[in-house]
Amino acid sequence: MRYLFIFLMVSIFASCTSTKKIMTPNGISEIQYLDINNTKQYVLIRGKDKSNPILLFLHGGPGASATALLRKFNSELENHFTVVYWDQRNAGKSYNKKTKKEEIKVAKYIQDVDILVESLKNRFKVDKLFLVGHSWGSRLGLYAIQKNPKNFIAYVGVGQELESYEGELISYQYTLKKAKEVNNLKAIKELEEIGEPQSGDYTKMYKNGFWGLVKQKDWLLKMGGERYGKTKYTDWIFSIWFSREYSFLDLIKYGKSSGFSAGNIIYDPDFNNINLFKQISEVKVPVFFISGAYDYNTPWELVQRYCDTLKAPFKEFIKFEKSGHSPVFEEPEKFNKEIIRIYNIIKDK
Repeated sequence: MRYLFIFLMVSIFASCTSTKKIMTPNGISEIQYLDINNTKQYVLIRGKDKSNPILLFLHGGPGASATALLRKFNSELENHFTVVYWDQRNAGKSYNKKTKKEEIKVAKYIQDVDILVESLKNRFKVDKLFLVGHSWGSRLGLYAIQKNPKNFIAYVGVGQELESYEGELISYQYTLKKAKEVNNLKAIKELEEIGEPQSGDYTKMYKNGFWGLVKQKDWLLKMGGERYGKTKYTDWIFSIWFSREYSFLDLIKYGKSSGFSAGNIIYDPDFNNINLFKQISEVKVPVFFISGAYDYNTPWELVQRYCDTLKAPFKEFIKFEKSGHSPVFEEPEKFNKEIIRIYNIIKDK
């Protein structure tokens, strides 16, 4: 009987999710599964006043939903914006085991953003959204503002993806340098075996370069070039696990979706060998770039250089001194204040 009770409690814990009701006269707190580009995708919308500006967050990956982490670390933004948390196609709660690998294409994600933005504009009767993108989502963000600038009041790129070859080369060289500084013989051996990235990927030892990239990023984390002062993701994993909106089963989906999406998008030529210095040298929307001083996943020096050369009606580079690749979660209070400050700068422009 005791084991049956434990099994039932685990089953309930694993399957039930909800979002806390916002108890304000014009508040909004709702979960939806929207039909976006012929797929069901999870969208959580929260804010104390739905007449506030719409803030859409584009998470990283592909496949790495940030909804649970955003809810834990950045819920303060719901007091100032109507925040749209979106699990992209086949990510997190949008995961579908029947998804075909052919559906994991850059062009599909770009279309998804367009469809969701139009849906939100129609739903809330607004002309423009405030757009924030992190890591892979930051690439989608730049594509979105270049393609449809009229849809956005401003864009914030966090850990901005920019350039395959130079970005990966800086990342690799940093990791190997740190490994040598601490005399980590295993790291040195494995990094030298995979070799420097060739045209943005690791094809010296691995046919498609994916596992070389995985190995390099694993050592990057351990060498302090991914997070400030931390070399694991255990705390973030537990944050997802114990999220009100996410269940234990969702955590399993999270792992499956992340591996599936990242493992298949590398076969899309549009994903590889990007150079946004050349592809997007001018935008018509105010842009802000937030980078961590310890970010050598998408190296901050590269982001600062891009900001310096990019033509934009308004632009600013912001460096967080106690962050790596994810200032949004590593220095959340500072990040939240920065997003509010940015909006106040551009709302009247």
